[in-house]
Amino acid sequence: MATKAFDDSASSVSDLPPSYDTIHTSVSTDSVQCKRSVFSFLQTKQKRRRASVLSRIYEIVFSPDFTLSSVAPIVKSCAAALPAVEFSNLLQKPNIEDHTALHWAIVNNRREALLEFTKFIPKFSPACSDDLRLACMTVNDHDSFMLLNLGDNVNPKDRSLRRMLGCQQDEIQVVHERDSAGENYFSVRFVFRMFQKRLRITQKLEAEFVARGRIWVLRFYMGQNGMWRVEYGLSGHSLPVHPSAELAIWAHSSPPDSSCATQKPLILSMRRPWETLVPEGPG
Repeated sequence: MATKAFDDSASSVSDLPPSYDTIHTSVSTDSVQCKRSVFSFLQTKQKRRRASVLSRIYEIVFSPDFTLSSVAPIVKSCAAALPAVEFSNLLQKPNIEDHTALHWAIVNNRREALLEFTKFIPKFSPACSDDLRLACMTVNDHDSFMLLNLGDNVNPKDRSLRRMLGCQQDEIQVVHERDSAGENYFSVRFVFRMFQKRLRITQKLEAEFVARGRIWVLRFYMGQNGMWRVEYGLSGHSLPVHPSAELAIWAHSSPPDSSCATQKPLILSMRRPWETLVPEGPG
């Protein structure tokens, strides 16, 4: 029988085992593709989770038959579905008809939802704060304006000073009325904490409030002539108005048997019906 000698040169190149570099490149490519697939899957899952949370929030602020008792547990379940920072950002983004969820909670008078939402927001972003101020003006909601401390932005230095002095928030109460001629007007009662001390330190004190669909500001400050001055104006986004105002300043509360008990208030006429008052800034 004929025999054939083994010829090493006759071996096909395709029969040789793959080189290390070929194996390493193949494994690396497969590994990258796998990582991309997993990352894409996680991204899709996260988007679905966010969409689901946003859908539940939408129901809370818009559904007419939503029960109040279910607000807290639903908001808590939404918060548990996302990282804390992400849930806070979601609530403050204008992702519902170009406004935030908190904006619609104010506009639709969902106070329970508003309170639950704010539990998961350490600090309002500037954009969110502006959106909330706009909501308070839209529905003339001074109570929510005070509850959320939206007037603190008008004077950050005074806010810090109040914190250092252990001074509580000023009381500002707005009463809307209608006079005999049928014209709208309102009265505001201010109770400033540590008023003189704060004014001496900062030489400026401002307070904002919501009335008649506008944000107003009352301001005390030291004028260039060294005299104390008081004025009022409109904050950003408020509609212009022809003002007519009167300021009554009462002394600090005194015991009924003291000589100050019968002291009359200082009345300052601030009527400017011939002048159009316009907003001072963007808000």
